Amino acid sequence: MKKYELTNETCMLGGVKLHRIRALIDFNNVKEGDLGGLIENEKNLSQKGDCWVYENGRVYGNGQVYGNCRVYGNSHVYENGRVYGNGHVYENGRVYGNGQVSGNSHVYGNSHVYGNGHVSGDGRVSENSRVYENGQVYGNGRVYGNGRVSEHQHVMVSRVTSNLSLRENIKQSILAQTNLHVFNDEVICFKHVREDLSSMHDNSFKYVVGEFAVAENWLEGNASCAAGLHVSNATYWEDRECNTLLMCRVYIDDIITVQEGKIRCKKLFVIAADSENVF
Repeated sequence: MKKYELTNETCMLGGVKLHRIRALIDFNNVKEGDLGGLIENEKNLSQKGDCWVYENGRVYGNGQVYGNCRVYGNSHVYENGRVYGNGHVYENGRVYGNGQVSGNSHVYGNSHVYGNGHVSGDGRVSENSRVYENGQVYGNGRVYGNGRVSEHQHVMVSRVTSNLSLRENIKQSILAQTNLHVFNDEVICFKHVREDLSSMHDNSFKYVVGEFAVAENWLEGNASCAAGLHVSNATYWEDRECNTLLMCRVYIDDIITVQEGKIRCKKLFVIAADSENVF
């Protein structure tokens, strides 16, 4: 049984004819006979589940809405945009390109998700934010203001906003991603190394207590696993072959990115080493 039909009420959008939809049965908070938003054809909105397009929401092109999600307000889903799960897109939200919104996430305000951007989990993207290229917002990630998440950036529990300085954003991200605090623009952090204090990934690179370690050929960008020195909290790496724990100090200005539970930096100072991990 179909849950909705296309009505004769139509409008043109960029040369594409959109049809107002009407519910044929009761489901979720929709009653039989209720008018919904506008879609190009039935490929845009699944006849299954509780998904619905409300008000002036518009879905067209190869855009797809399915599962139990909601599209409403003046939001648009088009090109190859996907909204599914329990995702919500509303106000003036836009999902297009290969953008995806899923889980219990919300995209609203004047936010756009496009390229290969993906918002999932309990992610929230609002105001004038953009998630694009291969950017991801998930978990309890929040992006607002004029925040931008792009390339291979992952925002899991941190917040990105243009209303704060870059330095303040880094501080918030460090706390959210590692549960470490920044004092006087430096953070005390940890990393596991081999017994001879060599890197777990490169045994020719050795750390020395009381000295700075400087990354060789470090890379800019937001990829968490790119070249650089990687630190986090004391329990992030639990590698039995690398059971010596370094206590380190990293200055804010030497941090390249904070992603996926760790800090990637250009330089760090080794405070102490302990093979018993009692720090």
